[in-house]
Amino acid sequence: MEIKSLKVLIVGCGQLGFTVVKNSDSDLFKLYGFSRSLKKSPPSIEMHQVDILKTEAINVIKSIKPEIIIYAVSADSQSIESYQDHYVTGLKKTYEAILMLDHFKHLFFVSSTRVYGQKTTRILSELDIAEPSDYGGEALLKAEMIARQLKDKATILRLSGIYGPNRTRMIQLAQSNPANWPANNNWSNRIHEEDAARFIIFLMKRTLTKEPIETLYLVTDGEPTKQYDVLIWIRKRLQLATDTIELPFLEGGKRLQSVLLKQTGFILNYPDFTHGYQAMID
Repeated sequence: MEIKSLKVLIVGCGQLGFTVVKNSDSDLFKLYGFSRSLKKSPPSIEMHQVDILKTEAINVIKSIKPEIIIYAVSADSQSIESYQDHYVTGLKKTYEAILMLDHFKHLFFVSSTRVYGQKTTRILSELDIAEPSDYGGEALLKAEMIARQLKDKATILRLSGIYGPNRTRMIQLAQSNPANWPANNNWSNRIHEEDAARFIIFLMKRTLTKEPIETLYLVTDGEPTKQYDVLIWIRKRLQLATDTIELPFLEGGKRLQSVLLKQTGFILNYPDFTHGYQAMID
């Protein structure tokens, strides 16, 4: 059976969006992107300089007629206003546009594990209720509620800390004087940018073949790690001294694992931080 290609719009097309583009099959997906400022982009995506917060964004969405939308914006500052604008208001406008599309199939909303604000020693998954503890988590959860109005035509993707070739904060921190390291040795969770993008594509292909998709996935490598363990491991790989580093108390953070991602059969290329950072260092 011949499968017709689908139009995919990436709202907030930045690093994650371009990684989706890089790993997509152009025979299956015709890609469009929204960005407030046009950057150099791969030839396989048609970019539009559109701010999703502006009224005209709805008209541009209607003109493209996407069958899949990936909503992957990021707040431009750590403020209540920015989170409210980019996640809640922006997704509301996208939702309004979706209701005007005749052949719309699926929304993928890129959320964050910031929605898990509870303090617990348990390992949390998407089967646990999210309890935000700050304005960022609260805004993300509000946006998730907007996405849920589409019922089985929406999937929420709660991504843990994204890292990859252009996201080198931990490597830079490991290289710095350990006196600059965090005061607490908290738990941390991560997902390699390529694996996150590949999983989104994996789900988009399920949309094509009409296979079932859950309404929520926790997207993390499932190997929660103490932050100092990561920093010391990187520092050793960079052949820098670690013998005088004092470990602070383990305090804060959370441990996360995905139940539903594993059930899909999707295989991570970078199943823990050692695989991902080794590839970056090499």
